[in-house]
Amino acid sequence: MATIKIDKDFLAMVMEDHNGLASYFLDRETGEIERLADGYLHDNESFEEMLDENPDRFLAVETMPSSEAFGIMEDFVDSLPDGKEKRVLEKALSWKKPFRNFKDALAEMGSLRDEWFAFHDKRMSEQIQKWLELHGVDAEFMKPGETR
Repeated sequence: MATIKIDKDFLAMVMEDHNGLASYFLDRETGEIERLADGYLHDNESFEEMLDENPDRFLAVETMPSSEAFGIMEDFVDSLPDGKEKRVLEKALSWKKPFRNFKDALAEMGSLRDEWFAFHDKRMSEQIQKWLELHGVDAEFMKPGETR
């Protein structure tokens, strides 16, 4: 199979989506991430029909366990030098709703927020690369602004 191009940022968002309103599948032929809702992909084409016609074409995108996403936040906080910002983020992670508290605390921290996004992007890129390799998908990430 040829190398496909994947929108890494969209795939990362899908892997962190825990709302359960839809399922997502990687199209191994095009690199597109397809959304499955109410049993249909595309323009009302039955997903079951598409799978019957070509069962190896689609790969279900698994949601990253929230414990792994939490671990990324913990690793970021552990990487920070001792100080007020580190203590605030440690506290945010110890409260109820740690994901929301972490995000809210970072919103007030200027450049540290940018550091978080760079850290998160790097870790998600690593997670995605491992996932693709595990499933034998030969892919490269699209560059920002690149279209198919």
